[in-house]
Order: sequence, then structure tokens, then C-alpha cells
Amino acid sequence: MLNDVEDLLNINDKIEQVRNDRDQLASKLQGLKQSMASKDTELARVEVIAQDIIKAGADVGGLELLKEKYGNLRVLDELTHMVAQQTQLQASTDQLDGFDHELDELAQQSLDQFTFDDIAALNLKLRDAFAAAPQKDGTDSQSAVYDKLKSKVIDKYNDQILQKLATNWTETFDQELLEAQWDTSKFVSTSTSLVKHLRETSTKLYKLSQLYLSVEEGETHEDFNAPLHLQSTNNRNVVLWNFKSLANNFNVRFTYHFHTTSSKIETYFQFLNDYLTENLFKCINIFHDDTQGLTKPIIHEEFINYVLQPIRDKVKSTLFQNDLKTLVVLISQILATDKNLLTSFHYHGPGLVSLISDDIWEKWINYEVETANRQFINITKKPEDFSKSSLNFVKLINKIYDYLEPFYDLDFDLLVRYKLMTCSLIFMNLTSSYLDYILAVDSLTETRTKEQELYQTMAKLQHVNLVYKKVKSLSHNFIFIQLTDIVNTTESKKYNSLFQNVENDYEKVMNADMQNSIVHRIQKLLKETLRNYFKIATWSTLEMFVDEYDGDNNDGAAVPSAELVNPMNVLIRLINKLDSLDIPLSISLKVKNELLNIIVNYFIESILKLNKFNLSGLNQFLHDFESLKNILSLPTHAINHKSMSLHELIKILKIKYDPNNQQLLDPEYIKMSDFTSLREKYSIKYLRDTEIQDALYRIMYGNII
Repeated sequence: MLNDVEDLLNINDKIEQVRNDRDQLASKLQGLKQSMASKDTELARVEVIAQDIIKAGADVGGLELLKEKYGNLRVLDELTHMVAQQTQLQASTDQLDGFDHELDELAQQSLDQFTFDDIAALNLKLRDAFAAAPQKDGTDSQSAVYDKLKSKVIDKYNDQILQKLATNWTETFDQELLEAQWDTSKFVSTSTSLVKHLRETSTKLYKLSQLYLSVEEGETHEDFNAPLHLQSTNNRNVVLWNFKSLANNFNVRFTYHFHTTSSKIETYFQFLNDYLTENLFKCINIFHDDTQGLTKPIIHEEFINYVLQPIRDKVKSTLFQNDLKTLVVLISQILATDKNLLTSFHYHGPGLVSLISDDIWEKWINYEVETANRQFINITKKPEDFSKSSLNFVKLINKIYDYLEPFYDLDFDLLVRYKLMTCSLIFMNLTSSYLDYILAVDSLTETRTKEQELYQTMAKLQHVNLVYKKVKSLSHNFIFIQLTDIVNTTESKKYNSLFQNVENDYEKVMNADMQNSIVHRIQKLLKETLRNYFKIATWSTLEMFVDEYDGDNNDGAAVPSAELVNPMNVLIRLINKLDSLDIPLSISLKVKNELLNIIVNYFIESILKLNKFNLSGLNQFLHDFESLKNILSLPTHAINHKSMSLHELIKILKIKYDPNNQQLLDPEYIKMSDFTSLREKYSIKYLRDTEIQDALYRIMYGNII
């Protein structure tokens, strides 16, 4: 649309643009027509090929002619491969059908007509047939027919040929072993011919076990074609018939001794232990045959495995009983036996613990938790038992751990949950309960003294420390390190230990609550005994000359004030009691350091600031202070700032008696509060300027005479 004169002037450009647009549209329409024509041609070609393929059907030759005509089309390659597979599968099916009939005929023959070589040859033919069959997913009808027939042939081979033959041979071998009494002292191992015969028979039965066939998922051609002694039987339900016979002597003995239910459970497992101790290595030496794959390690493992079978049967029948006491005894024996099998006999096969179901484990855990709680109550219910509570508690923890150790030693993934439960419900719960008990218990009578209350608090600290050390020791046991790692991994945590929170609770009680309580109680006792000392008012009139205190040599004639003797005796008694405790050194030092701070505060606030002093009074004051301080027996290298400040304060007050530095007592100097030169002259490091100023004013106001 033309809107103005300028549009009219540009009319030619617009006409040209319209022509270009029309040409482009025409070009696109032409391309579309050609594309549609090409697709029509291609579709027609595909229809022709499809009709040719339908005519060719499953004829490999016809498909090859189509390849020559149309080239290497993928569809033709796939069809050729599929037809070849179907042809091969049909041939394999026909072959198996022949084996099926052959097995029917063999099953009718007398077992005496079979030799081991006959069965091995038949086994090899079957395995070769299975290996030659094409591998398909089994979803089509032809594959389903083959798989069903294969399963039928294998079952018929295993049950009607192999099993019957093995049963016949093992019955004979069982009798020979019983008659030979190979597992008794009567067996003459020097009889070369007898040993050779028994070994050869065992080897033959072992090799027969390797001829078992399986249709399990994942069976490969390599599995079928492996040498007999290298075929894996661990993942199959294979009976190792030679070991079943070797264990038969034990089975007969066990049945004879324990055919009734009157025997104690413990005797089953002791009988097992004694039998293995006497016969395991004898069995290995007699029956190993390395040339046929029957190695010493195999005999070691499988002999124990098969000897365990009657024990397993006995355990299963006992586990179904409702008697909780019997159940607990049984589980205890199972745990101890599995540990013994591992540690004493180095057995790593399936033990007895795998027979215990989840609900049985739950019953056992609940029983052990209840038993532990009941024992804890017994050692804490009487206040008079407080004095030995920590020793009794540690004994209880040790007893429980020793009892559970066989359980912890079992490397069985399904047990991790129950191991965590015992850690939480027994060890963590009991240690937390003991701490609660210690905080609440009161073993004193109503007529008690403050000193007795202090000693009770000290005893509590010692009890808590003893149990705390046990908790730390537990956390370093392998099982709890392992469980901590499992929890950290599964829950994305960073616990140092499963007992981390318990340890923190114990540390807080010791380092804060009890430590502060001990300091507070000693402070009250000390303040009570210092009451008369605080009343001394003769510091400024003391006429007897008192040597100046020398920290490096304090063996002078100065003695403490008479009023300080009783406080010193009390403090000596309390510190001796503190030093006798089995508590962390850090807590003991902190208590003493806090007591020193309190003593410094008493001497400054209650004595020095409230009295006037002469030189002898100041010296006596410092001697008295050091007499109390030395009772604390703090390390000589330890520096207490308050104590050092008190010494410096006495230095400042003694300026009164220094004729060479009286200028330091000038009011203007004191008012300026610049004591740099004074600090250098008297080595003052700890006093603040305000404290120096206050001391100088005391001199100026006449408090130092």
C-alpha cells in the first residue's frame, strides 16, 4: 500500500522484491514435487523387495540370490543370520530329543554296568551339545521348546543316572569307611593298599560330583567345557558325595550319642570340636589327591562343611522351640562354635550363624538387653554400693563384651544391624545410665559434714573417670571402629566414634560440673578455717623481725602465723585426698590452680586491703601465703598470674622502705600513671597500671608504716 510520495518513488524496488519472492516460492514447490516423486519411487522399490523376501521365506539360498540382486542390505543380513540360528536350534533340539530317548534306555540298565568313564563321556557329549546350541533370549516359541527339552534332559541325567549311581557308590563307600574305622585310633594308616583304595574311591566320587549339570542362569560354554576338577560347584546345589561319605562316620556317632533330647546343648558342640581336633588333619592326609583337583584346602573346607550337617539339623529343630532360655544358650553356643571354627580350624565356609532368622536375632537381642539392664540395676540399686560401683560396672561391661566378642568376630553382613543394636542398646545405653546414676546417687547419711560431701564428689569424679577410660578403650576396639566407619559411610556422617556423644557427656561432667563442684566445696571449707586468720589486726605492729621471703631459698627461720596452722592442716588433708584420686592430671592441676586464685584473692581482698602493715608484717604476710601455696604442689614451671601479681604488689608496697626510690611516692608521679621506669626497676610484669597506682596511694595514705 502506497502511503506517501516517497513510496511512489520506490515503486520499482517493490515490484522487483515481489518477483524475487515469487521465484523462490516456485523453486521450493518444484523441489517438493521432486522429493515426493523420489519417495514414491523408493516406496515402490521397498514393496518389491518385501515381496521377494516373502517369496524366498526361510530359504538361505533364496536370501543369497536377493543379496546378489539388491546388494548387502541390513535386513537381508539379519534374516540370513536368523534363519541360520533357527536351523541350528532345530538341529540342537533334534539332538537333545535323541539324548532324551537315550537317557530313558540308560535308566533301565543295571547300575553295575556303568563305569565312571561312561558317565564322563555322556557328560561330555551333553555339554558339547549345549555349547553348540545358538544363544538366544528364549522369548520365541522355538527357543522355549529347546529350553524346556534341555531342562528335561538335564533333570533326567542328574536324577535318573548320576544321582542313582552316586547313591549306589556312596552306600558302598559308607560301609567301607565304617568298617575301616578311619576316624579312630584303630585305623591302621600303614596299610598302604587300604589307604590307596579309600583315597581312589573318594576321588572317584568327588569327580562324579563334578559331572553334575545345571540349567542355572548365567551358565556359560566355558563352564561346561572346563576340566572336571576346575568346574565351580560353589554356586550350585551340588552334593559332593565323597565328603558326604567321609562325614558319615561322624553322623553315625552323633546320632548314636544324641538321639534323645536329654543331652545338654553344649555337649553337641563339644563333641564336634573334639571330633574335628582328632580327625580333620587325618582326613586331609589320607584323602587328598592333588592330581585330580582334590587338594588339601578343598578337603579342609568341605570335610568341616559336611561334618557340620547333623549339627545344622539339630540347631534347626532346636531353634523352633519356644523356650527362651534354651534359645539363648543355643545362640551362645552357635557364636562360640563359629568363632572356634574360624580361629582354631581356619574354616571359612557356611557356619551355623546363617541358620538364625531375623525374629530369633530380635528375641536374642531383647533378652541380652534386658539381662544387661537387670545386672546394671543390681550393682547400682543400693547407695552403700556406691564406693565400688565403677569397678563393678567395668566388670559388667567387660563381661558383656567378652560374651559378645564371638558375635562381633563373625564377618557376616547380615549381622551388622544386630551388632549396631548391641552397641546402642547395651554399651551406649549402659554407659549413659551409669553417668546418670553417678550424678544422682547420694551415699551419705543425714548427719553429714561438708568435708564428707567433698569426698563424695571426689569419689564420683574418680568413678566417672574410670568408666570414661573404659568407654575410650571400647571405642578403640576393632568392632566399634568398623561399625563407626559403616555408620559414617551409610549416613554421610563424620563421627570419630559411635561413643562420641557419650564421651562428650563424660568429659563435660568431669571438666566442668565435678571440677567446679570440688573447687567450690574446698573453697567453702578453706574460707571457714581462715576465719580467725582474717581477724589478725597486728600486721602493722609486728615487732619480731621476719626474714624477707626468698623464693629460691625458703628455709629461713620464718614460720606461718599461728592462726594459719589449722587452715594449712585442713588444706594438706584435702590436697592429699585429691592427689590420691585416679583422675586426669589436667583436672587436678586446674583444681589446684583455681584454689591458688582463690587464696590470692583472699589474701589481697580480705587481708592486704583491709589492714595496715609494717615491713615485718609484709614479710610475714608473704610467708603465710607461700605456706598455703606450697601445699598445692603445683609444678615449679607453672606460672599463675594472680600469684605473680601478689608478689609484685608486695614489691610495690616495700618501696616505702627503699630510701633510693622515694621519688616514686611523689603524688604527681602517682597521678601521671606512667610507671614504665618503675616496672623496669622492680621487674613488674603482671600488675596493671591501676593496681600499681592503688598500691602507691596506699603507701602515701599511711597504710604501710
